[in-house]
Amino acid sequence: MIDALISTQAVLHEETLDEAVEWILRAHQLAFFGLGGSSVAALDGYHKFLRTSINSEYYPDYDVQLMQAAKLTKNDCAIMISHSGENQQTLTVLNQLKRNHVPVIAITSYGRSSLAQKADIALLSLADQVNQRSDGIYTLIAQLALIDSLFTIVAIKLSHRTEAVMHRVRQAIDETRNPES
Repeated sequence: MIDALISTQAVLHEETLDEAVEWILRAHQLAFFGLGGSSVAALDGYHKFLRTSINSEYYPDYDVQLMQAAKLTKNDCAIMISHSGENQQTLTVLNQLKRNHVPVIAITSYGRSSLAQKADIALLSLADQVNQRSDGIYTLIAQLALIDSLFTIVAIKLSHRTEAVMHRVRQAIDETRNPES
């Protein structure tokens, strides 16, 4: 896992990360896309960005993702997560996003994949695959690290707005834990 994080950090360029953050900050709607194992990272991203003042969305169903992509515009931003970057359903969603001129940030393990080549920004989640049973774990760790990096930078830049949102979210969750409410 440490190797996956070190490899991912080694190919991460600060300028690329900054550009991705700027797109997220400008977005009217931030949409996460991921299928199969990558859906876990997409859900995690959505869950994190719910704590910010940015409107975000994620749906695990492919058909709903395709409809979601059809509704987005150039004023929004999509984060697409795919280990291989070659899943045909993922590429169909990507093509819909590109038709709508939606800025796309890809998180993938392969810089030469179709997803990485067609996305506006590609962030590589590298994991040396030791064996077939563990490769999903290492890839997921690298994907989550990139999502965490984006979230942390955005949350800091939006701290004046994010703090109030996080307080309301925590308060709502705390009310479900207090039996006297």
